Amino acid sequence: MAFCAKCGAVVADSSAFCEVCGQAIDTDRQFRSSYVSPNPTTKEESIQLCNLLASKYATYDKLKEDIKDAEFQVKKMEVSSNPPRYWFFRFYWPTFIFAAVACFVTTFLFAFLIAASGSDAIELAEAPGYLSIPITLLIGIPIAKVRQNKANDRLAQNDMMTASKANQLRAQIADMKKKQSDFSDELQEYKELIPMNMRNQRSILKIKRALEISTAQTIEEAIEIVKNPRGM
Repeated sequence: MAFCAKCGAVVADSSAFCEVCGQAIDTDRQFRSSYVSPNPTTKEESIQLCNLLASKYATYDKLKEDIKDAEFQVKKMEVSSNPPRYWFFRFYWPTFIFAAVACFVTTFLFAFLIAASGSDAIELAEAPGYLSIPITLLIGIPIAKVRQNKANDRLAQNDMMTASKANQLRAQIADMKKKQSDFSDELQEYKELIPMNMRNQRSILKIKRALEISTAQTIEEAIEIVKNPRGM
C-alpha cells in the first residue's frame, strides 16, 4: 500500500500519479507500510504518519457519511405490516356510468324498434332499459375484481422488491459498520498523539503542512504550530 505525499490518499503500488490530486508518485519515496510508529521521532516519519492518518480519517468519515445515507434510505424503504391496497370501489364506480349509458341506449333502441313496427306502445321500451342496469352492474363486479387484484399484485411485487433492496442495504450497512469499527480500533493507537478536535483529515493535512513549511520536526511541534499559527 502506498500514500500520496501531497494529499495523503491511498494509491495503488503500480500508479504513477495520485488519482485524487494528480501528484506524481516517486516510487523510491513511497510509504508502503500500513503501519507507522505512533511515536515518530523525525520529520520524515511524522510526515509519513500524517499521510497515513489523513487517509484513515478520510476513509472513516466517508464510511460515516455512507452509513448515514444508507440508513436514511432504509428508513424510506420500510414497508408497514399493513401496507395500503386499492379498494374495490376504485375500479367498480365506472360501472355505474356504463349502466346509465346501457339503460339509455337500450331504451332508445327498443323505442326505435317499436316505432318501426307501427306500434304506439313506446312506454314498453323502458322495461328492457331498466333491466339493463342490474345486468350491467352484475357484469361489472368480476371485471372490477380482476382489475383490483392485478393492481394489488403489482403493489405487492413492488413491496417485495423494496424489502429486498432494504435487506441488501442493511447488509451493506453492517459491512460498513464493521469496517468503521476496524478503522476506529486502528485510530485508537494514535489518540494520545492527536488531540480530539484534530482527529479529521483536514486538521491532519494542516499538521502535515506545518511540518513541511516550518521548523517543526515532530507531530507534537506541528500540532502546537497549528494551534498557534502566529508562532510559525
